[in-house]
Amino acid sequence: MPLMSDSPLPHLGGLTAAEFLRDYWQKKPLLVRNAFPELAYRLSDEDLKELAQEESVEARIVLEKGKTPWELRKGPFDAKALKALPKTHWTLLVQAVDHYLPALADYLAHFAFIPDWRIDDIMVSYAVEGGSVGPHFDQYDVFLIQGFGNRRWQLGQHCDENSPRVDGTPLRILQQIDVHFDEVVNPGDLLYVPPGMAHFGVAQNECTTYSVGFRAPSLAHVLERVVDAALEAAGSNRLFTDAGRAATAHPAALAEADLEALRAQVLTLLDDRDTLRHALAPFLSEPKYDDYEPQGEELSLAEIREALAAGAVLRRDPASRCLYTLKDGRPDELFVNGRKEWFPPALVDFVQLLADQRQLAADQLAPWLADEDALHWLADQMASGHWFLDSDE
Repeated sequence: MPLMSDSPLPHLGGLTAAEFLRDYWQKKPLLVRNAFPELAYRLSDEDLKELAQEESVEARIVLEKGKTPWELRKGPFDAKALKALPKTHWTLLVQAVDHYLPALADYLAHFAFIPDWRIDDIMVSYAVEGGSVGPHFDQYDVFLIQGFGNRRWQLGQHCDENSPRVDGTPLRILQQIDVHFDEVVNPGDLLYVPPGMAHFGVAQNECTTYSVGFRAPSLAHVLERVVDAALEAAGSNRLFTDAGRAATAHPAALAEADLEALRAQVLTLLDDRDTLRHALAPFLSEPKYDDYEPQGEELSLAEIREALAAGAVLRRDPASRCLYTLKDGRPDELFVNGRKEWFPPALVDFVQLLADQRQLAADQLAPWLADEDALHWLADQMASGHWFLDSDE
């Protein structure tokens, strides 16, 4: 169920969501000991190495003492290459592991006080002793959850594009970090790092780290989408108007009054809620990878009911992004992976339930299992690959 902003959350050290967002989000770090003890041993290093060998998986290796300082290698990697790595000072990073392991994607529900469209993925790293990706900063928020082993984290100054960086590497390694936080994290510990803050994590022994990363769309890209939608809505025949203007003594000058009139009329095109919704909902629901196409399964209504009765859970496809717009406080339009998905108005509560949850059991779906229209719509969505039944609990 959705997290309530006034409920103390153990994984945030007893803070409520509202308190965390008010005092920490994009402001300062937070360390919570033993926040996710059950996550610590969810994945082994062998699990991660197997994923890193898949052609479709985004994987990298960072060697602090490679052919060049902070050498970056990109996957996929074969087993021979992985075995040839040195004993110390390297890290394997695998992006979007939640896309391949639905049970890992379930952990994103702990951060459901932040909209799904802001979530990027769960990256998992495996490091040997001394392994690190160097002192750096990210432009996004991240929750770092320690798996097995131990890692020393140092946090420092706020950085930007002008912060001095090490030359000769594609990585954004900072030349220095002004340490104001220095802690060793243990299995299950959580560390929140706001965007722009220098951080440096060094493996004290073999260890894994789960990075719940958030995305922030480029405002330039947002503006591009909104402008395109505004131009489509306004058409090419809408022209600048200046009735009642004053006479000018300098015909070659672009007067401040004219600039203001142009600005105001352009902003009027953009300042329309419907235009914003129509432009941004598809954009913000696009999948992480452009070439992603979910694989669906066609099931009869009887098969859906039987599977749920036998203990299967309904899961949202972990790699699919789901978003709905609101009208008068109610879901109005549904978008999945950048495309608008039609649904009957009578199923608005059912659609909201599915979209807001990452997994649902039979008892949560019970009010809808006798509704033929609801199950037909769900079956179509499952055939498209947006939801699926999982009996491997």
